[in-house]
Amino acid sequence: MKCSICKKQIEIEANGYEGGHNAFPLTDGKACDICNETQVVPMRAVLLRMGRPMPTESLTSVVKDQQKARAIADVSLKHIAKEVNQKKNNKGGK
Repeated sequence: MKCSICKKQIEIEANGYEGGHNAFPLTDGKACDICNETQVVPMRAVLLRMGRPMPTESLTSVVKDQQKARAIADVSLKHIAKEVNQKKNNKGGK
């Protein structure tokens, strides 16, 4: 199994467990020991210290949704700008 954060192979624990750590709230997958210790646990601690509730969606899911929304907005803005420029050009040619 691979770590959903660093994509490296998750090592088998001394007791034989090979399922990795829960990587939430960073991703919906599993984390290796290093990513769990350096990224997942510190993120959970920050949320607790800030008094914020644990998110209901992983941060990677939220970022992907925001990237999709941004891409749609960019396309829409380009389309609007193209229409405005065409209207300006049509008015200027008359």
